[in-house]
Amino acid sequence: MSEPTPAQLARLRQLAQLKSDLEMRRFSAYRSRVEVAQAQIAAIEHDLQGIYAATGDFTIAEARLANALAGERSRALLRAEQSLQQMLPGYEVARQAAVREFGRVKVLGEIRADLLDQKAQEARRKASLG
Repeated sequence: MSEPTPAQLARLRQLAQLKSDLEMRRFSAYRSRVEVAQAQIAAIEHDLQGIYAATGDFTIAEARLANALAGERSRALLRAEQSLQQMLPGYEVARQAAVREFGRVKVLGEIRADLLDQKAQEARRKASLG
C-alpha cells in the first residue's frame, strides 16, 4: 500500500471535518434537551421546597392543599427524572461520537503536517547533497 499524499490527507481531513461537524450538531441537540430537562427538574424541586417551606400554621384545608400540591409536584419530578434518565444513554453516545470524530480530524491534520515536514526535510537534504 502506498503512502498517502498530502492532498489525499487534506481531502480525508475535509471529509472527517464534515462528519465531525455533523456529530457536534447532533451532540449539541442532545445537550440542549438534557439542559432543558435539568432546568425543569430544578424548577420542580424549587416548587417543592416552596411548598414545604411555608411558615405559619396550616388549617386542615391548607394542609390538604399543600399535600396535594406536593404530591402532584413529586409525581412531575419523578416523570422529569425518568425522562432525563432515558435521554442520557443517547447523550453519552452522541458525546463519544463527537469526541471521536473531532479527534479524527485533529489526527489527520497532524499526520498531514508531519508528512509535509518530512517531505520538506527530504527536499532540503537532497538540495544540500546535490
